[in-house]
Amino acid sequence: MLAPPPVRVLLAERDPAVRARLSAILGEADGIELVGAVPDATAARVTLRRRLPDVVLLDLRLDPPDASARRPAVVALATFDSDTGILRALRDGAAGFVLRSARPRDLIKVVRLAADGHVVLSPDASRRLVSAATRLSGPRDERLAAVDRLTARETEVLAAVGAALTNAEIAERLDLPEPVVRECVARVVRKLGCAHRTGAGLLAYERGLCRPGSGAG
Repeated sequence: MLAPPPVRVLLAERDPAVRARLSAILGEADGIELVGAVPDATAARVTLRRRLPDVVLLDLRLDPPDASARRPAVVALATFDSDTGILRALRDGAAGFVLRSARPRDLIKVVRLAADGHVVLSPDASRRLVSAATRLSGPRDERLAAVDRLTARETEVLAAVGAALTNAEIAERLDLPEPVVRECVARVVRKLGCAHRTGAGLLAYERGLCRPGSGAG
């Protein structure tokens, strides 16, 4: 059997020391091809057009590159003091976030999950995200109320999405066929009015359906 193609990753990070560290981690990881490590959004746009990455690791301080011709998963690179920026990035369509100081195994898992279209809430940052989301959204948020109207099965699936499980892992946890899980995830995302499953996963955290730190790792 042929090995699957590597996940192509573009790294856009202003800090040269952080860029060097993350480049070294990604460059040594099996199944990952680092197609570029750039310091700004302009260089990111050029590399995005030329190298067609699957995932963009993007410094939260940089503007997202125009991806009209190609829509890779964008993962925000964050610090512990960037709660508001993280939430804004997620609600604007980012696939998730990871701390710049993430352990190599967590960074690599986040990249692979993002490439597969899954929620990417790294465990070392999720506690802060839950706190910030609660402060900014409040208990009357319409989408949080929509969580309470889900069926018991849909709530179980949402909790698993919030825990950053893949469809296969959810299927194993709930003893369901994977196609059933896939359909249920899509239905939950639609019912909650989210653009993608990462947004639904964030709501699971905000509603207390999963423990902070239960994601990748």
